[in-house]
Amino acid sequence: MGIDIGGTFTDAAVVDAEGRITVGKAPTTPTDPSEGFFAALEIAAGKLGLSLKALLSETDRLAHGTTVATNAVVTRGGARVGLLATAGHGDTLKIMENVGRSTGVDIQTRLHYPSSDLPEPFVEPEMVREIRERVDHTGKVVVPLHEGDVEAAARELLDQGAEALAVAYLWSFMNNAHERRSAEIIRSVAPGASISLSHEVAPKVGEFPRTATTVLNAYLQPIMRNYTGKIEDRAAANGYRHGVLFMQCNGGLADGGRARERAVQTLQSGPVGGVVGSATTGAAMGRGNIITSDVGGTTLDVSVVSGNQPLGTGQSVVEQHELFLNMVDVRSIGAGGGSIGWIDEVSNSLRVGPQSAGADPGPACYGRGGTEATVVDADLILGVLDPDNFLGGRVSLHPSAAEEAMEPLAQRLGMSIEECAAGMTEVVNARMSDLIRRMTLERGLDPRDFTIYAYGGGGGTHAALFSRGLGVSEFVVPQSDAASVWSALGVAVADVVEVYEQPLHQHAPFEPEAVAEAFTDLQRKAELEVGRDHPHITELSYSRHASCKYGMQVFELEAEVPDGELDEEAMARVVDNFERVYAERFGPEAGYREAGVQLTGVGLRVRGRVRKPRLEAVNGNGSKAASAAKSGERAVYWIELGRRVATDILDGEMLSPGDRLAGPAIVELPDTTIVVRPANELSIDRFGNAVVRLQADGGRRREEEATR
Repeated sequence: MGIDIGGTFTDAAVVDAEGRITVGKAPTTPTDPSEGFFAALEIAAGKLGLSLKALLSETDRLAHGTTVATNAVVTRGGARVGLLATAGHGDTLKIMENVGRSTGVDIQTRLHYPSSDLPEPFVEPEMVREIRERVDHTGKVVVPLHEGDVEAAARELLDQGAEALAVAYLWSFMNNAHERRSAEIIRSVAPGASISLSHEVAPKVGEFPRTATTVLNAYLQPIMRNYTGKIEDRAAANGYRHGVLFMQCNGGLADGGRARERAVQTLQSGPVGGVVGSATTGAAMGRGNIITSDVGGTTLDVSVVSGNQPLGTGQSVVEQHELFLNMVDVRSIGAGGGSIGWIDEVSNSLRVGPQSAGADPGPACYGRGGTEATVVDADLILGVLDPDNFLGGRVSLHPSAAEEAMEPLAQRLGMSIEECAAGMTEVVNARMSDLIRRMTLERGLDPRDFTIYAYGGGGGTHAALFSRGLGVSEFVVPQSDAASVWSALGVAVADVVEVYEQPLHQHAPFEPEAVAEAFTDLQRKAELEVGRDHPHITELSYSRHASCKYGMQVFELEAEVPDGELDEEAMARVVDNFERVYAERFGPEAGYREAGVQLTGVGLRVRGRVRKPRLEAVNGNGSKAASAAKSGERAVYWIELGRRVATDILDGEMLSPGDRLAGPAIVELPDTTIVVRPANELSIDRFGNAVVRLQADGGRRREEEATR
């Protein structure tokens, strides 16, 4: 079972030994996310004719992708942190390498520098203590650790309300003795204290990102300790007999202890699940290049799978802080079903998001007290959604409430309510398209070489519009109704993954013996820890990478290290791989071999493979009409036609491989809606995916439709 908690809904995917998927979906409970967690499982259990306890007692694996850490960062709801830094380096986080104002901000803010600002820090300046100690870049102790400084700092910070302590000394990853001893002293002062050590969290060159990552890990540790403990205890009380696994941003699962120890690794873990699920199923279905688009209630999350592998990064930006995080590269914007429409006072233009109605009160049409118009309200007004059959009839929508919320915007813009709803749809989909362009075209990737996977509750509803202009020929709503919980399904089928890293500084040509020795040390450590934490996993695989950069440059990139013996030829291939990756990221002429290539560290990715659900292909005849699935008609406003048209409504559960239908049409499933717009065509492939073809001659066909 996989569970993914989003900003609006909590999703559960239950997979049995035959590969059958059962979906559970419940409103997210922001005050206590664990309530929504078990509510979604209970809905899935009910569909199987089981109680929650009966289902959990029969479950082999329970895995969770959580937004708890992400929400704590966004709302600044983490712990109060105290930082111990090397004497003379207490202002590292304040200085932010002099790029804090521009890191991770949009282009408009960069161009108008006076409008930029430093981010709110995760540790207050008065909560920083400088410790007399010094290790040089070779690991040699220059100044011994003054243990009295550590004890005094720990007592002072704890007295000032510190709930977690971070220790980040200069060059500690080359010699971690001072950080380890500091942890011992802190524990003697406060047994059970939450402590993050930089040589464990981020053992890389780069004082600011290493310190920032360590501090953020400390910031999240207490909240993740409480949350994961609550999930584990309640699951056990309901009959679950194994350890709960938690999704990490690197694309793999870890046990509860690891999730608590490396809390920062759970950032963005929910959206990463959808990317993992797309890569896993895409490989089985012959689709190796995928643009993933997860349209939820609060955000759109986009990533790229190339050659069956999710694109990753060793560095990321969180709230303008550059971090050392090995993570699947997922970018998000506030554009989802709950995104609120508003008027820009300066331009008097319609905007949508990033503000969201969330789960409570939710869109106005939910009837729970929301008063502002959202994307879901717009879809309801346009007739895309059925007010009596939303989420399989479990939620009743109120069209009058949606219209009442939309009316102030329409009046301000001089539009009808219907035109304003159509405008909201166009605006939010333009924002979605823009994010996909940034993830592909701006990286030198051609969207025409990819298939868009549209999932989440709103993926099938909006994909036809945000795919326009990208050049793609089709989008896929994977596994039909399971698409609404696709990230949860990805969490359910994910492998256990750990990444081990070690600094190593050399100039090309690299020394094979030293590199081989470093990888041997990492593999020995990995086998010990993974075998201890996951005794049920018997099959481990390893992939190696090297962190490299050009001389006098700051951009480090990961280059693949070939399998087998590491000799001079293998080292030359590492340099070639780095230059290839550099050219792909920054352009074919951006590299500068004359400056020399430097190795800054090596890494080992360990994967413990788990059983995957079987995807059985069914041979359809490829020409069936879907008329038998028609359940009625509804007047739907189509932006392409500029008017309402009586539109066929189809029961998605009645469609099977080989079925085809032409737009305009609406396919309703219990937990999602697939919109087949005019001139597009939908077919169900042999794996049960809904494939929507985007017709190149859509303009001509739309004119014909409009005059019919």
